[in-house]
Amino acid sequence: MSELYNVLNEPEMRDPALILALSGWVDAGTAGTAAAEFLASGSEEIVRFDGDSIFDYRANRPVVRFRGGRMTEVDWPSVAIHHCPLPERDLLVMVGSEPDFRWREFAEATADLMERFGAELIITIGAIPAAVPHTYPPPVMMTASTDALVGGDDVALDDDLDVPGAAVNVVADAAVRRGMGTLGYWAQIPHYVNEEYHAGSLALLQRIALRLDLNLDLSDVVAARNEQAEKINEAIADRPESRAHIEKLEMLAEEGRLASGDDIAAQIEDFLRES
Repeated sequence: MSELYNVLNEPEMRDPALILALSGWVDAGTAGTAAAEFLASGSEEIVRFDGDSIFDYRANRPVVRFRGGRMTEVDWPSVAIHHCPLPERDLLVMVGSEPDFRWREFAEATADLMERFGAELIITIGAIPAAVPHTYPPPVMMTASTDALVGGDDVALDDDLDVPGAAVNVVADAAVRRGMGTLGYWAQIPHYVNEEYHAGSLALLQRIALRLDLNLDLSDVVAARNEQAEKINEAIADRPESRAHIEKLEMLAEEGRLASGDDIAAQIEDFLRES
């Protein structure tokens, strides 16, 4: 047992890949963590990180649940790895709250676990707020440690970009230094949506399925996306200014004018300033 984690089980695996999503600024609309939780649903937890070692509970407070006036549960922030055996291959899904402390050790520990379980590819997923409309599928940017990992349908980010780092980036860096392959998929979600954004999760899951040649049943996510889109449309129906703004975003999307690296950096700075 490492100081940072406890391995609960070590099952046999077939060509495992690690999917990584953590809460934080790079998880706008919880699109990344919701996608990872969808993949991990019903699977076995095989690694749990020690929360007391990596979280500041004043900044990342546990949720205390009261039912009928009685405290029934304390839900602590956590990070865990789940084993998801699929017909095509095995997945390791690492999901949870972004650590507050010991990012370097956390990253090296994750790389150690990848080597231990035989995973040679890590796919980090997340989302950023952007000037995109909810009426179009979210654009998904892609980063890769080598050009060979860029697929034909991927939109690889090739601009220079300086943004505040996230723990998932540090983990990916540790994996690259161990000679592993890393991919990152980052959905751009409407800056005016302030809740879990199902279309963002769907876009990330579709990218993972395409990249790993997986046959995933995404019907529940599709239904959630459609229902949410209807609610957003109803909310803006009587707001002329909102409708005009979205129509402008639709024109940009129709023209295929994707955000540049400078545009993305500016949008991220605005988001972090307002958070």
